[in-house]
Order: sequence, then structure tokens, then C-alpha cells
Amino acid sequence: MKNAVEFENVTKKFGSVTAVNAVNLSIEDGEIHSIIGENGAGKTTLMRLLYGMYKIDSGSVKVFGKKVRFSSPKDAIANGIGMVHQNFMLIDSFTVYENVVLGFEPKRNLSFDRKSARRIVKELALRYGMNVNVDEKVERLSVGLQQKVEILKLLYRKANILIFDEPTAVLTPQESQLLFDILKKFKESGKTVIFISHKLREVKEISNRITVMRNGKNLGTFKNEEISEERLAEMVAGRKIPKLSLPSVDFSKVALKVENVSLVENGVEIVKNVSFDVREGEVLGVAGVVGNGQSELEEMVSGMKKPTSGKIVFYDEDVTNLSVRARRERGMVYIPQDRIKTGLAPLASIKENMLMGHQNKKQFLGKLAFLKRGNIRSFSISLIEDYEVVCKSPEEQAGTLSGGNMQRVVIAREFSHRARFLLVSQPTRGVDIGGIEFIHKKILKMREEKIAILLFSSDLDEILTLSDRIAVMYEGRINYLCTREKSDLTKIGLAMLGMKR
Repeated sequence: MKNAVEFENVTKKFGSVTAVNAVNLSIEDGEIHSIIGENGAGKTTLMRLLYGMYKIDSGSVKVFGKKVRFSSPKDAIANGIGMVHQNFMLIDSFTVYENVVLGFEPKRNLSFDRKSARRIVKELALRYGMNVNVDEKVERLSVGLQQKVEILKLLYRKANILIFDEPTAVLTPQESQLLFDILKKFKESGKTVIFISHKLREVKEISNRITVMRNGKNLGTFKNEEISEERLAEMVAGRKIPKLSLPSVDFSKVALKVENVSLVENGVEIVKNVSFDVREGEVLGVAGVVGNGQSELEEMVSGMKKPTSGKIVFYDEDVTNLSVRARRERGMVYIPQDRIKTGLAPLASIKENMLMGHQNKKQFLGKLAFLKRGNIRSFSISLIEDYEVVCKSPEEQAGTLSGGNMQRVVIAREFSHRARFLLVSQPTRGVDIGGIEFIHKKILKMREEKIAILLFSSDLDEILTLSDRIAVMYEGRINYLCTREKSDLTKIGLAMLGMKR
């Protein structure tokens, strides 16, 4: 079979860091080829080199046997290559068809031919089974439908090589399955699909061949049927990944009780009469498509927002109107969903970030409120070692760390408090397989210590792995609630899409 893409000794450096190291890789025409690896393995960088976003330092790339060197994505598009990024590149106020043809608009007498644009985009959507209203504004579409708009952009530009970077990260199981059906249709029509993911179950389901990368190198390419999910995980992480188990815990005592909580902002009710409780030693996982009130509920529990009505009770005390600090003093620990905007001070040092929330403790305060710098440094070094934060020193700026290591700094700081309750949101977003295992173990250790845990995550595998009970939010309400034992992936996915309770 002929190759659609060939990388020959391709290398890319960013300063002193080698992101892609002499990679050789062939991707066959008409196959679905997955590339997996931890954060920093080089998989996305390699695809950005192919797409013209970065320039190759050394080596060469062939597309259908012809050597190419792209200076921009425009060159890649002209050669039949398209890429759907993790963060969609759409204009919210434009309609579907306007986004699809943007930059390549059909013309009639030198003006934009809207009629032709609508017709072409509608025909493309029908041909590949994408049920999307071409006249709808993008801002009104679900995440799954927005992804389809991105795919239509590639098809409109006549891409024969389609690159998908973590395409299922924010999709429900049903939306992921619809995407896989579309990818299979692409393959059947002779197109080549390159699929980047860290979800090994999906990679095994969709791929013809799988390439594993680590530390910028290609560790090998395998036919799907020749390698197991367990072996792939071992190659990605560089060691065996044990399966986690949830020991039984007595859930008799209620730690947190949320009673009929609602939130109205700018005249719109975002959270609608939500009630639940979390007991000691229990993990309550909250799932849902982004934008269904989870973030606002999280902020009300943490104290960052006050509910319009209802109350929040913590160990029989009404804490509804207490500040974030007052809640923390009572043992409520918070790991927010956005580690850069909310969890860290990126311009401050790791040491200073580790100190936040601890600064008033006697061990760090000297005479006249001067800080004991030696104690602070020892404390931060201890946390860096315990939580395996990869850094040069405690004085290193937190914002220079990788995403996974930033997350470890936040978790180290928060878990070092004397917690009675843990509110954790998207704990492993952007974290690789080894980091996910580490963070999950830390969360389950807190569970074993009978700490009540409220977990918000858009990763259903994570919800199912860690939760004792699972709640699904849809349009500001809890739409579905079940125990771990009675959980059903199909029902959870349907509830995320609006199935009634």
C-alpha cells in the first residue's frame, strides 16, 4: 500500500528542548492511524510540523511521495491536509456555512455567493451523515456539533489527510460514537485519518495501526490486533499501570448538604433548584457537557459565588454566605478546573504557590509577621518530592512548568491542608497516563481517610473510575443520579444529552 505521509529523521527543537527527535514514521493512504503518548511526547508537535504550524529543523516530510516543506497551514491545506485542533477555531457569531467557507468563499460577480455556499455545505453534511443546521449560528451549537463544523471546513477545502488532535476530550459517549462513524466513512471514501489521543480504549476501537511516542521518539508502530491496551499503556508510561480499586467505606455521616440551590445571572437561571449530599469517605462524581451549570455549582460550593436561593450546609453549619477563606478554615479544600487562572499565580515561584493558604500558620511566621524563609523552602521541597513535581528548584516560576506539573503543584498545596472535604474539578485535564494514575491514587487515599469528595469531570472514564455515586447535570439541573454499581454508560451519555430523569 502506498504512503500518504512519510516522516524521515524529522527533528524539532524549542531552545534546548528536543520536542521531536529524529522520527521516522509512515502513514498509509486510506488508513486510520493513531498516535499516542504522554504530554510532551511530541505527538502534537509532529502533526503541527506536518500542518505547517512549525518549521522542521532537520529531516524531511513526503506527502504522497513528494517532498514538501510548508511555511504555513495555508500550504498544508493547498496540499490536501487539514487539522481539527483541541480548541476549535470558529467565529461564534457566524452561521455554520459562513464558518465553513470562510477564506474560500464561492463568488458570483465578485461578491459572496451565499446561495452556493449554503448548498455546498449542506451537500457535504448530508454526504457524510452530519446532522447540522447550516443556517444556525455557531454560538448556539453544542460542542459535538461545533466539532462537525470544524470537520466540514476540512472537507470543503478538499482535505484528503485529516488530523484530529484529542477530538473526544469534550464529547459524550454518543457524540464520540458518531464521530467514529464519520471517521470510518472517511476511511471508506479513501481519505487518511491521523488520530491523536490518550484514551487507549478509543484508540483500540478506531485504529488500523497505532504509533507510540515517548520523549520525542517513535517507540514503534503496531497493527491494532497485534497489541493490547495494557501493553500500550505500559509503553506510553514506561512502566506497568496497575488498575485502581475502591475499598468499601462507611458512608453514614453527611459532610456536605446542598439544599435547593439556584443561581440567576443577568436574568438567566443557570443552576435550577439543585439538591444533593456528600458523605464522609464518599466520592460523588458530577458529569455533564460543558456549559450545563457545573462550573457555577462548583463556584457556589467553593464560596466564589453566592447562590440566589437555597443553602449549603457543612457538618450541620450553614456556610452559604461564608467566604472562601472561612470555608477553607473549616476544612474545605478546593482544586479548581482552571489551574492557570484560578489555581496558580503563574508569575510567582513554585515555593510561593505552595505557601498560599498556609501563610498564616505559626511554622511560617516569625517576629513582626516576617516569613520564615527556611521553613517555607523546606516545606515546598518536601511537597515537590512527595508529589513528584518535575522542576529545577522551588524558586522556578510556576508558569514555566508543563500543564501536568502545574496541576501537581496545585494538588500538593491543597492536599497538604488538613481537609475534611475535597472539592476537585477536572483534576487530570491535560495530564498524561502516568500523571492520571498518580492523581487518582492521591484522591482515593483521601477517600480512605474518610474525607468527603465532590468531583467535577468532563472525562467519563475518570467519573466511572473514582465515583461511588454519579450525578449528571443538564441545563442547570441534576438530570440523572445512580450508584457506581448501577452505572450505565449509555444512560449517563443520554442524560448528558438531555434524557429526562
